[in-house]
Amino acid sequence: MIVIYNNRLLRFLSPWFPGISGITLFPFIILRKEIRGTAEAHITINHERIHIRQQVELLLVIFAVWYVISFITGRARGLTWYESYRSIIFEREAFDRMHDLDYLKQRRIFSFMNYRKKFW
Repeated sequence: MIVIYNNRLLRFLSPWFPGISGITLFPFIILRKEIRGTAEAHITINHERIHIRQQVELLLVIFAVWYVISFITGRARGLTWYESYRSIIFEREAFDRMHDLDYLKQRRIFSFMNYRKKFW
């Protein structure tokens, strides 16, 4: 895992979500410069590390395809951009567990599957 603090790169990679704090593209975590060294940075890094674990479990390509299809399906069901993003199974796990900085120490493989029935 390599953490990069770069606002320009983050805006380039996520033009539809201008307010986000970070994004993961295995093995990189790209974060806003302003959060470096803050509690928000620790929580955001933990959120993104959960995504790295998910990406490794699904060999990146499956993760990416599943992620995009989930987002498009949410939009097709009439959800807003944000609701569609938050409804993605991988995001549900990461948002639910991002404040637990020890979560990855005890997380079981494919734990994101525990979030498949939860919706809003």
